Amino acid sequence: MFSAISERRKAIEAEGVYIGGFGFNGAVMPTKTADGKHDSTEDRIEQFNAAQQDWTPQEEAKLLRKLDLRILLPCCIIYFVAYLDRANLGNVKILQSKTPDSISSSLNLKGVDFNWAVSISYFTVTALLIPSTLVFKKYSAKIYFPTIMILWGAVVMAIAGVKSSAGLLVARFFLGIPESGVVPCCVLYFSFWYRPRERAWRLAVFHAFNALAGAVSAFFAAAIDHLNNRGGLKSWQWVFIIEGAIPVVLAFPVYLLLLTFPETSKALSERERYISINRFGRGATRSTDVTWDTSAFIRIMTRPSTYCFFVSYICVTIIAVSQATFLPSIFHNFMSFSTTKSNLYTAAMELSIIPLYLIWSLHSDWVRERTWHFILPCIASIPCYAVWTHFSFNADTTSIKPISLYGVSLLGKGIVISQPIILSFRSSTLYGAAEQAVGTSAAVASLSIASIIAPQIFPDSDGPLYQRGFIACLALEVVAVLSYCCIPMLLLWEAESRKKKTGHVMPLRAILDAENAQVSEATIARLHAIQAEEEQAHYLEKAKFKGSSVEHVDLGDGSDVVGKLE
Repeated sequence: MFSAISERRKAIEAEGVYIGGFGFNGAVMPTKTADGKHDSTEDRIEQFNAAQQDWTPQEEAKLLRKLDLRILLPCCIIYFVAYLDRANLGNVKILQSKTPDSISSSLNLKGVDFNWAVSISYFTVTALLIPSTLVFKKYSAKIYFPTIMILWGAVVMAIAGVKSSAGLLVARFFLGIPESGVVPCCVLYFSFWYRPRERAWRLAVFHAFNALAGAVSAFFAAAIDHLNNRGGLKSWQWVFIIEGAIPVVLAFPVYLLLLTFPETSKALSERERYISINRFGRGATRSTDVTWDTSAFIRIMTRPSTYCFFVSYICVTIIAVSQATFLPSIFHNFMSFSTTKSNLYTAAMELSIIPLYLIWSLHSDWVRERTWHFILPCIASIPCYAVWTHFSFNADTTSIKPISLYGVSLLGKGIVISQPIILSFRSSTLYGAAEQAVGTSAAVASLSIASIIAPQIFPDSDGPLYQRGFIACLALEVVAVLSYCCIPMLLLWEAESRKKKTGHVMPLRAILDAENAQVSEATIARLHAIQAEEEQAHYLEKAKFKGSSVEHVDLGDGSDVVGKLE
């Protein structure tokens, strides 16, 4: 059975659609040809869909360095300041703890008020995920990103002026409007410029700035705590003012750095634009693609794989968001560290994960493997929550030192390095701008929904042992792995269904968008050749299946099939 499935997968991937699998061959070391070139499934699909390149590897490498400076760097800055402003509540919560100057006392926060203050911004983020990607494609990154940076910076600074829990909830609700497009639009932006085999490492760098923001926010909070009552403001107010001003100041430099689209960017030379456009083949994301396609929305939302990606990602992100928000509280309450130590230990944990982000995803891109690079970090994080759960139920009889409990937290934190892998995998299974916008938003919606759910996992009423929270994290890790394991089979079934229906394993919309792209004549010729071959095979197979006599079958390329097909 497994060999039959493997053959079916290879047949579909031979026609230019990525499925993925569970083989260990190529998961540790890359598969290469006799002349030393990469020979993974991703490479073969890329070569099948694209025309023969007429530029040198040196030219492409030079272009990539420029793209990293003009695309990756500003996106990392954007994510850094966005996460700095979004996640600072976790660090602010323990400033001046149990004194009248704490945020809880100042705003009279009761019960789960704080938890909802964390969650509420993600309601607007979730609702605006798809609209934000449509606005992004209409106006380009150069206009969109600096605008939202100024808007969310202003909202964050305004939080310093709230006087009640209701004011905090309203401000956090509106914060979700400009921040809704940060992750989906950056992932979509990468798909315009980077090939699938180039994305995982860059998404890892992107996510590493998330971890860096968590560390910096913790350091900021520890340092700014000393400003309490300076200028008539409490330390938590200073945090929001300072961290809210950062994106406003950085918006203009980010505007200068960002590029628009490969077809329109004036910052690239004519040759660089040519390479940027033509190094992609069928199914690529282009500014000339249809921006909104209702059929694409229906198509994406009726694919079972969409929901497996969603479930896998939401399970991982619930854990990641709960860690980002409540690690200081877990260290402070569960492990009995002081406020300053809790913030500094959180910063150390965030910094320690950055090299893992980069190395793990760089290896994934090197070997072109997306399955085990997601599953293994999920499995490796289980011992952390198992130990914490055991201790929480046996705190009176177990003599585990707090520093030992802190030590295993690195394993638990390691689950976050699976995030760029699943986003890279998801991006590789979407074809054209319309699918990328909807599919990426659907995947990233899990991050937003996770950010609503995660703050409810560790309520104050469960402290200091947080038994239910640790059990929930263990269960989520198992569900994430099981759901992810279903994805390759579902992708295979979907591709085979498309082929039976249309004769093409790739969606027709992506093929039409490729026809309208500003690509070279060589690329157009290659696209026509692939399309003709697929249509010919489809007609032949269809006629053979019916067992009918065929005298003239139009193949769409001016040629006919003549004769009896049994």
